[in-house]
Amino acid sequence: MSTFKETTGKNTGSPDETMFSPEIRPVGIIRNEIEKPFLVAGDEGLDMHKSLEKVREEVRKLDQRISTIIVAADWGDALKGIEAYSHLLVLYWAHKVNEQGRALKRVHPMGRKEIPEVGLFCTCSPARPNPVLACVVRLRERKGNILKVSGLDAIDGSPVIDIKPYVNSWYPREAVSMPEWMRRLMEEVNQHDRLEQNPRASFIEAMEERDLRRCLVKTAEIHGHYCPGSALGIMASMYGFSLLGDAVTCSDGLENLMAIVEINACFADGVQAVSGCTLGNNALIYRDLGKHAVTLAIRGDDMGVRVCARPDFREVIGRLVPAFYPLMEKVIKNRVHTKEDEKRFKDTAREAAFTLIKQDFENVFSAERVRVDLPGYAPIVDSIICRKCGEQLMATKAAPNGTCLTCAEKPYFQVEGGGIVPKNG
Repeated sequence: MSTFKETTGKNTGSPDETMFSPEIRPVGIIRNEIEKPFLVAGDEGLDMHKSLEKVREEVRKLDQRISTIIVAADWGDALKGIEAYSHLLVLYWAHKVNEQGRALKRVHPMGRKEIPEVGLFCTCSPARPNPVLACVVRLRERKGNILKVSGLDAIDGSPVIDIKPYVNSWYPREAVSMPEWMRRLMEEVNQHDRLEQNPRASFIEAMEERDLRRCLVKTAEIHGHYCPGSALGIMASMYGFSLLGDAVTCSDGLENLMAIVEINACFADGVQAVSGCTLGNNALIYRDLGKHAVTLAIRGDDMGVRVCARPDFREVIGRLVPAFYPLMEKVIKNRVHTKEDEKRFKDTAREAAFTLIKQDFENVFSAERVRVDLPGYAPIVDSIICRKCGEQLMATKAAPNGTCLTCAEKPYFQVEGGGIVPKNG
């Protein structure tokens, strides 16, 4: 297999400034169906030649797409024992990167003009001064000097520079930080696969990193807006988890972690979003007490943690963002306002929320260990068909005559803005 030389310039770290001109000897070649990269470099920087949805599709296919690495015959012996590894780190030469790509020093990540330029070394772009790229792959099969792998993002014909075993214990296990733009890009590209495996992957990652800002953004997706009330619920849940310890980070929807919330206001959505305990998965208990408080408990432990907003929490918010409560009074309580007032209120509520989450938990909440009396697991009950309207309902919610409560004109309970209220049938 041929060799090629690379001259990277002077080694300014040495006294004599000798030239660094390594001879790179490819040890193999990659064969697959990928004809060209989706991200290329030109005179004006990086350009993504496929839509984001196409890129997502390509990324999803990588796990199943098989690439063949043909190792040079004279390096076949270097593969002895490689079958014992499930994953390999493949280093390859991005041979289609042109001179313009190798000269870039600042780029818009992934060619996205809305993301400010950053230094090339802050990105994973294939356009590099020395385009040696690395990819972790799954080893599917070895036959002699031929490796079948999946997950390889190289294009057909890429020279292989080196192959190493991938040993995850060699890499950091603690939380790894990255810029927000990189996190967003990774979520955009990988969101389907991650969320198919674990629908709460983004929340879990944010919680492990104690990233309340991300939790607030994710909560707003279901809450509909930013406000200090939902921020309080997020903070209370995070504080409670920190006091519970490492035993659990959020609900898996199977009622092992329980949350007892004492108010049906914005606070409750913050608790549901972060804890994963909801009315629908029966892990949320609602006590109609009207307090900004939540108790978190794990089944099998008769002690839980109750976190409650301090009596002066409104004063704290008022000091942080003085305009919030006057606007809330006008827009939400009195419902007498203009469109401009409503816009100002939303802007102020957002400011209050993002400012509040920066405060120390202890300054906003009190917390205590409490004994908990949790109900049993939600029962699985039979269903019946209402004899009058023909709709299906839980048998335990039927009137004695076999009809639903509405058809029987019997009273029932309803959760609404005023709490749990009885309603006539």
